[in-house]
Amino acid sequence: MASMQEGRVQQFKETVTALNEQFYKWATKQWGQSPSRFWSTGMQDYLRSVAKVRREFSDVLADDDNNGSRNSSRAAAGTSTPPLAVGPPGVASVGSQAQQPKYEPQLSITPYCNTKVIHFIRHGEGFHNVGYSQNLDARLTERGWDQAHALGRHVYSNPATAGVQLVVVSPMVRALETAAGVFGIEPSQCEFDPPTCLMGAQDAQWKVRTAHAAVSLRPGVKFVAMESCRERLGPGQCDKRQALEDTQAQFPGVDFSLIESSLDDRWEAGHIESESSVVVRGFNFLAWLMQRPETNIAVVTHSAFLWFTLTCFGNEFSKPVRENLQRWYENCEMRTVVLSDGGGAGVPDKLWFRGGEAYAEPQKGLLPNVKEKGKGSLLSALQKAWAGSPPDKS
Repeated sequence: MASMQEGRVQQFKETVTALNEQFYKWATKQWGQSPSRFWSTGMQDYLRSVAKVRREFSDVLADDDNNGSRNSSRAAAGTSTPPLAVGPPGVASVGSQAQQPKYEPQLSITPYCNTKVIHFIRHGEGFHNVGYSQNLDARLTERGWDQAHALGRHVYSNPATAGVQLVVVSPMVRALETAAGVFGIEPSQCEFDPPTCLMGAQDAQWKVRTAHAAVSLRPGVKFVAMESCRERLGPGQCDKRQALEDTQAQFPGVDFSLIESSLDDRWEAGHIESESSVVVRGFNFLAWLMQRPETNIAVVTHSAFLWFTLTCFGNEFSKPVRENLQRWYENCEMRTVVLSDGGGAGVPDKLWFRGGEAYAEPQKGLLPNVKEKGKGSLLSALQKAWAGSPPDKS
């Protein structure tokens, strides 16, 4: 057992060494060819590779490299490599009594108007998750529908999620069904008369589709389909979108106006979308979310899309925070994040109050009414009051 674990440790070290060597060569080349340009694309590729290694070797990593580099005892030894668990799980390793990494806060402040609350949701269990990957535009199993309904009860039992204003959903049917199961309501509970249909009723089809009653729109919640948050394109028919006309007929309560083509011209048989392509459209999707007027948004999407997008963020965080952001999503799992843009995107700051001289209240006839900017001077009013002169009434 110990020898197997030591082998994993050695494999980990070799993998990290090879990754760092590759990154070093790339950085050296960039310094020679592009010293005055940003290297952000390569940095993102490196951090995404780091996230992969962390996931693959999670069994041998006992701490994260950030806290490891902060630990004074290891820093004195000149190492920033996280300590490795070389013994069986649950058994303390040699040196486990050494000083634990010191907690250091990583605080950040962003203006509220430049933030949005995003609830990321992976679709419920689909037929492709249980062996039927060649189903065109895979749908939810019965268990997947149960998961969506359970999440819906959770969402509307919490004020933060019950206030969702917008549901952005992948145009794949399994994501649309999940969105309907979570955020829709039964027609008998709808306040509209007649109820506005979100999803039409459907019959069961063996190993393809689960029977389900019609679902109505919930008042105050908009549904928008976005191609850019669909799953990573893969070789299976499950990732090929059905004709848009068929999807629109089934989900009349969803806005499909941002879907550019009726047929899925992005999917190609046997083709797998590159990682960098998923990352780019994931980043563009987040930037699009920041441009929306809504501030409380749910995104119903897919596991690989979420993983490739989110592993570009939070790599500087401590291990628990980073893993909470980056770990793989289970079927119908929801995690809530705060999306912010220091570049300035956001919504008008309706909470801001200017204050200052222009909003000073008149006091006992000594101060002019300066609620409107330019109507007198607070300093001049005080000077006149001190001299015994009446305040300016203009």
